[in-house]
Amino acid sequence: MAESVHEELTRMRIILQDLECRLEAGDVPPEGLPEFKSMVDEIRLRVWALLTAASSDAPREAAERFRLRRAAEFCRALASELSTGHLGASHPEWVEVQQTVTNLSAAITEHTGRAA
Repeated sequence: MAESVHEELTRMRIILQDLECRLEAGDVPPEGLPEFKSMVDEIRLRVWALLTAASSDAPREAAERFRLRRAAEFCRALASELSTGHLGASHPEWVEVQQTVTNLSAAITEHTGRAA
């Protein structure tokens, strides 16, 4: 049976409260918090997109287009920050980012017929 939005929100509050307690007790390393924050930001943005899309004639398409615009915006920001030196070039994560972008480019070409 599908849960109500209220039940989902209650579960999210419990998770957050549990995380706060574990952090205060020293059971959660602070290094993991930026990833948690990023996920919360992503959830917030996607909920906003869903609310916007719900009033659209084609809600799924509107939500998909929102995600694509966000992805493009994020990629542009990374490229700009790397080029200007605001983002360090020595991070080991660049290998994963580069592989992901290469895979995405290939998938776009394969499924849309549009080469970069």
